[in-house]
Amino acid sequence: MPFFIKNNLLFIFLLSSFFLRGQEKKQDDLIHIIYADYATTSEKYPGKQLLSGHVQIEHNNALLFCDKALVDKKENKAIAIGSVRLVQGDSVEMKAHYISYDGKKSFAKAIGDVFLKDPQMRLKTDTLLFDRKKQEAYYTSGGMIRDSVNTLKSKIGRYFLEEKKFRFINNVHIDNPEYQLDSYQLDYFTDSGISNFYGPTKIYNPHSYVYAEKGHYDSKKKISWFVKNAFIKDRHTTIKGDSLYYDQQKSYANGTGNMVLHDSINKTWIYSDYGQYWGNKDSVEVTKKPLLITLTEKDTLYSRAQKFIMAGKNKEREIWAFHKVRFFSNEFSGRSDSIYRNDSLKIMKMLNKPVVWSKNNQITGETIIIKNDSLNNVDSLLIPKNVFIIQKDTTGYNQIKGKELKGKIINKKLDHIDITGNTEVIFYFREDNGKLTGIEKNKSSRIYIGFKNGEINKTRFYQKVDGIIYPPNELKEKKLKGFLWRGEEQIKSKEDILEYIIPEYNATVPQKKTETEEENIIPFEKETNQ
Repeated sequence: MPFFIKNNLLFIFLLSSFFLRGQEKKQDDLIHIIYADYATTSEKYPGKQLLSGHVQIEHNNALLFCDKALVDKKENKAIAIGSVRLVQGDSVEMKAHYISYDGKKSFAKAIGDVFLKDPQMRLKTDTLLFDRKKQEAYYTSGGMIRDSVNTLKSKIGRYFLEEKKFRFINNVHIDNPEYQLDSYQLDYFTDSGISNFYGPTKIYNPHSYVYAEKGHYDSKKKISWFVKNAFIKDRHTTIKGDSLYYDQQKSYANGTGNMVLHDSINKTWIYSDYGQYWGNKDSVEVTKKPLLITLTEKDTLYSRAQKFIMAGKNKEREIWAFHKVRFFSNEFSGRSDSIYRNDSLKIMKMLNKPVVWSKNNQITGETIIIKNDSLNNVDSLLIPKNVFIIQKDTTGYNQIKGKELKGKIINKKLDHIDITGNTEVIFYFREDNGKLTGIEKNKSSRIYIGFKNGEINKTRFYQKVDGIIYPPNELKEKKLKGFLWRGEEQIKSKEDILEYIIPEYNATVPQKKTETEEENIIPFEKETNQ
């Protein structure tokens, strides 16, 4: 056989093979009738076949079962009626009263008690659209999905079969044996039980309540991450922040950015850029510019430190404040390196270079202990060692020095103090018109001092050892040993503590999407296969 004939035959053979493969591929895209008890045609449906009785149709590895069907081979479409069942592979099955199927688009529209299932979930709705090319099923008239632990409802929903992901929009609701969730939009992964939500969302159970407008929730691990107007309420505690992390099993939460923690029983508010909360231990730790506000019966105490730690239940709580601690109330302010407070003992200890100011009185000591009464109001003052009191005068300083101090506070004001142990005093005596008449320098074993409107108005010396009143210009040494006036450090208003405007801790809870949230909602793609 000549060479050119051989080559032409080979070319024809290859061309035929290619054409046949193309025909085979084209045939696979067609709807195939596999079986029916009866098949007929009708002038009412020209070019179409009417099938009935155990009908079975195949298209691209999917089988369609029904009682009756109308098949249009020219348009590559089919309508199935009665006990309709669409099976894809060995994992996906859809049931309905009616299914309209487009073979060109591999697209099914199911109507009437629609039921879709795969190994991870069960879906029920009235009308469901199934795009087999994209492997997506969606509804717009309300639906319900069940998986191993959750029941989910929404007005609009889309299921991405390959990703095992649902996207719900509008009136989304999840029922779980341990919690409930309401949201505007939610992406839910059936394999992992993870939800990503957008728009106003509420998660609640008998022990806690969560609100946020964007976040992530793992229903199996019970771990959440929330942003945008997020807050968590756990019994008597509310925690809010720009970003919140919550582990429900450990009852642990942390907040970042404009965090606020409110304890309604102890009437405290904590503001910080970062904080942690352990609900089972009733413990809190806050860092990054923390501010503590405590409301008493008649006053408010504002406190700042580099770190606050709280632990314990109501009336048994302990508080630690570390480094550069400072506080302010209407009658008292102070500073120290650290503070320890015990609510069961009703005491607060100021440690490491503490100082307390009451009006123009400065009180220092090695340790300062402040005690509260039964109503949580300041009741008394105790300094066990190295007492030094300074009161600024117009031309000098009144000074009292001793080993130990015990003071009584009445109606939030320092009423009197007792100082014992090698006491020393320097007092400036003035007439009613303010003229300085003399300066007393005295030593004794004990001094009692009474106050009125923050000023010394009564003094008693016990077992006096030495005391002299000098003319104003004759006393050369007008400062006792260890004198240190810290008036430039005095905190004179709550604004010195606040430093910046504190955020509002109460979060608004809108019930539906607002116009300002529109850009944050992930929309569906435009539907073209309706």
